[in-house]
Amino acid sequence: MKKIFITLQLVLTVGIITVKAQNLYTLGGTWIDLDNMTKQDTPPANADSADFKKLSKYANRFNVVSLTGEVPKSTFYKNRPFRIIDDGHIGYKVSAIGKEVSVETNKEDEKLDDVPGNDFIVTIPDGIVHVQRFEGKSGYRISRLDEWGKTKFRQNLPHTLFTPVKDKDDFKTPYLFYFTHTDRFMAFTSLNARSIRKTIIIDLKDGKALPIESTICGVIRAENELAFKGYLIRDEVAKTVKVSMAGSNWSLKDNNITKLVVESLIVNDSVLVLARYHQSGAGISLIAFNSKTGKPVWSGEVKQVATVPGGIFLSMYKNRLMMEVVQSGNNYMEAFDITTGKRVYTSI
Repeated sequence: MKKIFITLQLVLTVGIITVKAQNLYTLGGTWIDLDNMTKQDTPPANADSADFKKLSKYANRFNVVSLTGEVPKSTFYKNRPFRIIDDGHIGYKVSAIGKEVSVETNKEDEKLDDVPGNDFIVTIPDGIVHVQRFEGKSGYRISRLDEWGKTKFRQNLPHTLFTPVKDKDDFKTPYLFYFTHTDRFMAFTSLNARSIRKTIIIDLKDGKALPIESTICGVIRAENELAFKGYLIRDEVAKTVKVSMAGSNWSLKDNNITKLVVESLIVNDSVLVLARYHQSGAGISLIAFNSKTGKPVWSGEVKQVATVPGGIFLSMYKNRLMMEVVQSGNNYMEAFDITTGKRVYTSI
């Protein structure tokens, strides 16, 4: 019995030793210590081993393509750099031989659509995902590649409706645009379309597509950050955003609903935090709600700035909620007490 106790004690000790710190939040060329909310301009000794944006469960949020079109053209998977060489090839470097290998990704030689974010790659736990937006009826192509650049699946997704017009070219109605993703799912929606309301969720494991006959302006991620637990559905007629998730359906009024974008964070089974902003104006509202009833719990003391947000990342460390705002120039971050919404830090 004594030997069993000693063995268990050793296992627990090893477990404690191997847990990595995740308390350094990088912001531009600075590092914010989330334990004491202090900032320093020189890299701490443990900068890489305690990087919150790379080690926490929220890491994928910071690998999301922003709505401003500033998309990642390169990424690392298993310490192997992948980069877009041109509109038909991805290169990856084999560190053992120091050689870059080129993988052909557009054998049909199709032309990319002339929109921001028409060709980008992101990492997931078992590979990389390459998203290309081609012109016309070719639509989107979503491909998952492994560490050797081998294609595991390819999924094509229409993004434009073509309506025949007598004696003229077809009338084109672009309606589907990339919105966001987790490590497991990727969402495309008609957020910027006026006449079509549609969302497609792609399972990044096998490429299967799940259609939703509505426009979403936000997703609710599960607590593990892998799946979509629910959606924020836009209703232009009622001027509301409907919070739709298992066991919870309630709505919020918004007079400028067609420009609304919502970032969300599940705190626990009963609390949902929403950061709301508009694509055409400055200002952010940060509010925690009872996830089942929609009753407000607190309103965050957000320090408002004059610029229009390009995107928002919400994440949590211990009892603090971090809100990083993407903007032209340098991003900024504010931290709030998760129980009251009181601001405890701002980099502005």
